[in-house]
Amino acid sequence: MGFSIHTVAGFYLVVCGSCTNINVISTGDYTMYNTHDYGVDIKNRSAILFRVKGCNDGHIRLYDGPDFSSAKNAYILLGGWGNDKCLMEPCSACSTRYSQRYPYLNCNEMRPMWVNWTGRLLSIGEGTYVGERTFMFTEQQRDFDVQYFAVGSGWNAVFDWEFDGYPGNYFELMVPYGWSTRQMLSSVTAASMVNCIRRCQGMISCRSVSYQSTTGTCQLYFERPRPSDINPDNTWETWTERNM
Repeated sequence: MGFSIHTVAGFYLVVCGSCTNINVISTGDYTMYNTHDYGVDIKNRSAILFRVKGCNDGHIRLYDGPDFSSAKNAYILLGGWGNDKCLMEPCSACSTRYSQRYPYLNCNEMRPMWVNWTGRLLSIGEGTYVGERTFMFTEQQRDFDVQYFAVGSGWNAVFDWEFDGYPGNYFELMVPYGWSTRQMLSSVTAASMVNCIRRCQGMISCRSVSYQSTTGTCQLYFERPRPSDINPDNTWETWTERNM
């Protein structure tokens, strides 16, 4: 995949050879599809954003190893009981947690959701910001580290699971100057802000960066920040991708 970066009137234009989303189709036979096989790698992460379309009985499992037959796992059921409620089991010995009654899924439209497994806890919510609109969580800690993320569906329900491939078409400078307080994907070193953006461009689900030129610190984020998410500091710049 090739791309180039050009400065255009206050934002950085990213020209991509293949800026596409990654879709995983589950066929309703209870098979779990490892997103790693499709290019969605969650190692060294603590959350993931995705979109899902399906009528009922979507399955999510978080595993500690690639052999799903023996790996420890946490389980989430979306839209069970005819799309009436959801449940989660953060570990095999943990108790089951249920959501309130609500139609979480839609047969014809993508619903944006997120899963967060920070600190060996587990939560899930709606929308495009991790930690907001939470509809299910548990304080029980699982006994393993998450290395793989898998999706599936049951009861002959066909699901379309959509993950971000590469970010959108350009990065725009946020005002005021400062660093983002959104959940971080990772922190790396970059020689310039342009190189920082390139690091983001090369990672699945990276949507924004904060860069400090004095230290070369490049912070990569799952989400696009809002102005209220910027901690003012004139030594930092925060850039967010925007679709053209």
